[in-house]
Amino acid sequence: MVNRDCNIMIRQGSIDDINAHQFLKIANYEDTVRQLDIYYAIVKRQLLRFQSPITGLFPVLSSDLHVGSVRDSIYCAAAVWGLYQAYRRIDDDRGKSHELGQSTVKCMRGILECWIKQASRVEAFKTRQCAAHALHVKFHLTTGDPVLSDEEYHHLQIDVVSLYLIFLVQMITSGLQIIYTQDEVAFVQNLVYYVERAYRTPDYGMWERGSKYNDGKPEIHASSIGMAKAALEAINGCNLFGDKGASWSVVYVDIDAHNRNRSIFETMLPRESSSKKY
Repeated sequence: MVNRDCNIMIRQGSIDDINAHQFLKIANYEDTVRQLDIYYAIVKRQLLRFQSPITGLFPVLSSDLHVGSVRDSIYCAAAVWGLYQAYRRIDDDRGKSHELGQSTVKCMRGILECWIKQASRVEAFKTRQCAAHALHVKFHLTTGDPVLSDEEYHHLQIDVVSLYLIFLVQMITSGLQIIYTQDEVAFVQNLVYYVERAYRTPDYGMWERGSKYNDGKPEIHASSIGMAKAALEAINGCNLFGDKGASWSVVYVDIDAHNRNRSIFETMLPRESSSKKY
């Protein structure tokens, strides 16, 4: 009789523990949804409202209605994509994950389309790495056309192209479909060739101004080489069509170019460049 009562108490306690555990899960879930909705409102208010509905690019300043920056657009797309990843874990997100994911795709494809228009520059850059053949990093928000000439702005920033490749791989791996055709696959492969020679290509770096003396002279930057090295490691063997791809949609990297970037990068550290100590 005593044993039976003990068993009933044990079973009753187990049921109470299960109910308490489920209550905590529901409470935590609801709190998570509330927090995500707060972040969603911030992203809508501070990022997506300024995204171009035509090109998908973002401006550097919210007051700028004409010039879109590739670097800032990638950062904005990364923030939107991060929230998209979080909403995917929610059972009923009321369409928010789809909106965030497609906003990310729109931005990444907008950058790709702007660069594809300058495919001749990439081909020339593969032969001669100089500022005159560099891909532009500033475009018109509406038309996607270049807005600043090579004389008006220092477009040779290898770290921007590397940054694009790094996030492109991560976003495709997460399930987003960004690359559509074989021509686009070939162009992304050309972008890989574009950054492979970072170890010997003086550029204007993440500061967009070259040497610290502001004399307009490009330098070999450790940050640009490091970004190129990371991009090459990330995209090597990546299927740009995701799990629906074939062998011809896989991107490959020249291992010798990667090793040269790695060795030069390790040699330069801890200096950033010849004129910049850090």
